Amino acid sequence: MKVNKNMNQKNKIIGIASLKEGLSTLKMADLQDIRKKQQIKNVSSLKKVELIQYLSEAIPYLLRNIISLFDERRLILLKNIIANNGVISAKDIEIEEMEYFPKTGFMFTGFWNGNQTVMIPLELLASVDEIIRDESILSDIKRNTEWIKITRGLLYYYGTVPHDRLVDLIEKYTPVHPNYLAFNHVLFDVMEYSQEIYFDRYGYSYWEVLKPLVILEEQATRPNIDYYPFTKKQLLEAGETNYVERPKGYAQLLSLFTKEHRIPKQEGIELIEDCIMQVKLGAQPSQLLQFLQMKLTFDSLEAVQRLMDAVVPLMNNTREWYLKGYTSEELSKRERKALLPLPNKKGEVISLQTGQKVGRNDPCPCGSGRKFKKCCGN
Repeated sequence: MKVNKNMNQKNKIIGIASLKEGLSTLKMADLQDIRKKQQIKNVSSLKKVELIQYLSEAIPYLLRNIISLFDERRLILLKNIIANNGVISAKDIEIEEMEYFPKTGFMFTGFWNGNQTVMIPLELLASVDEIIRDESILSDIKRNTEWIKITRGLLYYYGTVPHDRLVDLIEKYTPVHPNYLAFNHVLFDVMEYSQEIYFDRYGYSYWEVLKPLVILEEQATRPNIDYYPFTKKQLLEAGETNYVERPKGYAQLLSLFTKEHRIPKQEGIELIEDCIMQVKLGAQPSQLLQFLQMKLTFDSLEAVQRLMDAVVPLMNNTREWYLKGYTSEELSKRERKALLPLPNKKGEVISLQTGQKVGRNDPCPCGSGRKFKKCCGN
């Protein structure tokens, strides 16, 4: 990293001079990762010095393709780096992002006066600036941002979605075909960048999902319930980094934490966020109480009851992964509507979906997957 000692800009950081200089700071394994990511073939046997030379010549021609996978957050980052002579402070940048930048082949990390930085070689600044002013690139970035946010929003609410369902769900809000290949490239690139979603043999999952198969199995027990129909606005909001929903009961529980338990507001917010995630993971009231007992102290049984009185509304109105994005309150209403007493035949129930009498050993029309006698007919 160099310093500009111009009289009017004394000690101003101007970043690394050349792409070759930036690549030289990386390990051989990192260089090979760049080569693989950019699908550069027939050079795997090159030694480090030779590979650095090859990449320094190839990457300028690949910049447009690399940047075409970015979203608006990375676009803003590029603009800031260009405006600041090739380097910015990383104080507001996540660790996962810092791990991603060297994999692009043209963005590098380093330290200046003890602070971590993100840099682009000076020789590339003009090219990058030209690319991010191109209308077609800006259009791609806008499209990518929408794809990413909607995907992240869907997975935030559904937990896990099978491979063959994700694109169908996204296309309810924005087109993917005929750009399916580009969509896949964008999605896998952002998985490396933010690490907020991941992909495995079960499908696509939100980063806090620990057991995708369990979620899919639970969702399969409700075959009569489709995924909750969110609005595009809801998904774009949930698709923001670090989004946490604020269901009914949120304010009441936060007030109880801060006033009765004297928890600082920010700690109370974080504790509620933990509670919401526990509910999404399928926690029952007793399990949530046990979790909170490790965080709080109670001076009476009445204090415990006040806590549960505040927790239950939050639980009932939090959107659950097992319930395909529904809240338990919403499903309870659906179940009541699905059962219609027949006139003059006390105790008999017919399904609104089939119009047929529901027998005690028939599947419950609420969609739980259990027998009627062991569910709503109990």
